[in-house]
Amino acid sequence: MKTIKLVTAFACITMLTSCEKKEKKENIKTNVYAIIENNDSCLASSSWFAMDSLTGKRKTEAPKEGKSSVFGNNKTVSNCDFHQWSWQKFLWLTNDVSGEPLFLKELIQVDNQNTPVKQLNGNQKIILTATDNVQATGDILKTNKSFSVDNNSYDVYYSIHVNNILHKSIEKYAVMDKDKYTDATFPVGSLELKVAWVDAKAIKDNSSYFITNAVLNGEDTKIALLGMHVVGLVYNHPEFIWATFEHDDLVPYYNWKETTTNDIPVTTKNNKLFFNKNATGTIDNLASHYKNPSKDSSNVFAVNKYGVPRTSKNGYLKTSQDGKTNYDNIEAINKNVKSQLKDIWKNYYYNGSIWIDTEGYSYPTEQAKLLNELGSDLSNSAPNKLTRGSVAAYNITMETFEQLGFNPPATIHEQSVTTMGNCFSCHSSSKKGSPLTISHIFNGAVSRIKGLSKKETKQKHLNEVLDFVNTLE
Repeated sequence: MKTIKLVTAFACITMLTSCEKKEKKENIKTNVYAIIENNDSCLASSSWFAMDSLTGKRKTEAPKEGKSSVFGNNKTVSNCDFHQWSWQKFLWLTNDVSGEPLFLKELIQVDNQNTPVKQLNGNQKIILTATDNVQATGDILKTNKSFSVDNNSYDVYYSIHVNNILHKSIEKYAVMDKDKYTDATFPVGSLELKVAWVDAKAIKDNSSYFITNAVLNGEDTKIALLGMHVVGLVYNHPEFIWATFEHDDLVPYYNWKETTTNDIPVTTKNNKLFFNKNATGTIDNLASHYKNPSKDSSNVFAVNKYGVPRTSKNGYLKTSQDGKTNYDNIEAINKNVKSQLKDIWKNYYYNGSIWIDTEGYSYPTEQAKLLNELGSDLSNSAPNKLTRGSVAAYNITMETFEQLGFNPPATIHEQSVTTMGNCFSCHSSSKKGSPLTISHIFNGAVSRIKGLSKKETKQKHLNEVLDFVNTLE
């Protein structure tokens, strides 16, 4: 049985605008939030693995997300509830629909301006171009050539997919004057995916990867799915839940258990997609070279499993989220899901998710104002702040070179909550004044309406990231 311990916390935040209600002064109350103390593991429902009697394929139902769902009551929703939503959403998205996962059949592939990607000759394929291999900071991730079929290194590419709810909502607001959507939020059910792909030839034995057809730089190409961000809006969370998934065997992990006062060099006995067995990894391998992506390392590794920041001797860094509870819940549900999955998706794992504690603020108006007031502090994961879940959330295929934040420490073992980064480091309403601007696709749609090209929009976003990075140097 679950027992709930209620804890009251306060977060002191400097207001971004002086015209807000004076009674709030400089304190934003996080109010009472629930910390689950239980002896039960965080497990998957057996119903997620029900089989369709006609097709023999898994048929996972979509998770409930509205007011009547577990998210409707901020006093009782648990850490595990968010992890269960994340896995169930991923399983629903990967249901087999006529030989393809549901997300390829029912979601819309869009560019960085929310414009649907034009399909060639009516064929429904992933379309990837020469500009789709750049991470948000301008870095480029390359594979280990020794892992490939032809001893070549391949670039990782990215596609964006949205559901109709989010697509229409973006188009609705993007044409408005900014002051018309200051406190607006996207509707419950809004969904965005960012998916990492690579030419299937980069993987000598790709039998454990989902493979599909694509048009890569104008050529028909088989591509393998490496990772996926699942970003969905549920009741009481206009900031979205940011969940992430990866293939099981892409990189080695940093050894926190043996770490004391010095970093432990990273090695692996077997080749990985992003790490050569003859290489030795240090913090230098994780350095961002956004000014010269050709210098980005192809021997990269993961620092914090499940996005849970650690300390020497395998301790948990003190943050706004109880690290052990979060880690144990993710570990439990991963093992439980994998023990029941039978299809290709058994080879992928959940690497955590991040969200904000919004208890004490009514949905959606007060929560929208909260997000605006937090601004760039949205990502702050110091004790008593509002981030919950995997407060150092990342995907090795997408945030490869930002795992230790935009202002990383000199050594890995010196990582701290002040330098740490997560999804909200880039996705916030800072300087833009609306929860809608947490979505980069929305910002891209606004840029499109203002006459900017896709290339100009990408450069504008990159400049914003680099300006932020420069303020930290």
